[in-house]
Amino acid sequence: MTPLVPVNVDITTSMVAVVTVLTALVLGLATLARPSRATIVWGTAFGLGMLGAYLWLAGHESGFQPLRSAASALLLCVEPLIWLGLRMHFGRRAPWWPVLTFVVTALVLLVGTSDTPWYLPSFHVVFLGSGVFAGMIAYELLRGQPVSRDIVLPLALASCGFVVVAVASAVSALAVGPASTDEQLSALRGMNAVGTLIVSTCAAFTLVLLVRVGAPQQTEVDGVAQRARRRLRKAEAQNDHGWSVLEVRLDDLADLREATTGSEFARIVDRFHDDIQEALPPLADAERVDDDRAIVVIRASDEALRFHIRAVLNRISDIDRDGAVDGIRCSASIGWAAADTCGYDYDELVAVAGEAAARAREAGGDQWKRATEVGAATA
Repeated sequence: MTPLVPVNVDITTSMVAVVTVLTALVLGLATLARPSRATIVWGTAFGLGMLGAYLWLAGHESGFQPLRSAASALLLCVEPLIWLGLRMHFGRRAPWWPVLTFVVTALVLLVGTSDTPWYLPSFHVVFLGSGVFAGMIAYELLRGQPVSRDIVLPLALASCGFVVVAVASAVSALAVGPASTDEQLSALRGMNAVGTLIVSTCAAFTLVLLVRVGAPQQTEVDGVAQRARRRLRKAEAQNDHGWSVLEVRLDDLADLREATTGSEFARIVDRFHDDIQEALPPLADAERVDDDRAIVVIRASDEALRFHIRAVLNRISDIDRDGAVDGIRCSASIGWAAADTCGYDYDELVAVAGEAAARAREAGGDQWKRATEVGAATA
């Protein structure tokens, strides 16, 4: 009978396992679910981190120092990429040149000085540079963003801890001197592995939550619906005519997903909702309830509303305007439910407008249908 061999799980193996799971988490729940420039950069950062973790394991098992040096460089390059993605996510200027400069410098410096006395000071320099980006991450997260503080706190605290460790290790290296190089390298490798586990875990949860709260939340949608219900009840009590509900749907959503990349599709969806907001008058309430669907509550005469509907359709289908994805023409279908013919119940108006929008789409799209009564629609 073959004896059982005990499994020895050290910090390196744990790091590889955890980083692999976190990379899958970020790619699945952020990059693929909400594709944008920021989530693509974050997915790239975690992909590089996972590659670095596997290279670290290979270097640890083989004892090949250049491989371990390349792994260290890749792991330290995650911080600048996360910072760059945060700048993009918050709509700020996102310069690539400091990130690319750091990545290239870190790889060349650490791999080039492998197995030389210059490796330890080179590592401290790169480690300190990564700490600078960690400090900028904490600054971006804590400078008054319109998101809950508890979402950004894990990554902000981990980044602050990264800065403290980077500065402390640099000061310690200057104080200790070159006499204990092997001991310093051993301690730094242990800190690198533990730090990778902590920072990557905090980063994954914060970034995924940042992306998920960026989409319209159900509580926000419910709040808009409650305001619309109160407004329509007041209009009914005061016999205020002219209120309508529109449902605007983006045509051919599945085809657009297949014909575009993730970032292009995100641009199309964002442009669709921006077009609705910009084509309607200021007093109209347009709420994004899904990627391809918006609900509009508006007070206007029939003639004015027809003008606004045509303006929305024309703006969405305009491929020559700035912001459009090259070569892709979008269109929309609109359902119109007027309160004076379909009643003042908000939920009923939304349902009737949805049926009218479905009829407009079945008729070929890029048009609108008006519901003359519950369950009926006309052009």
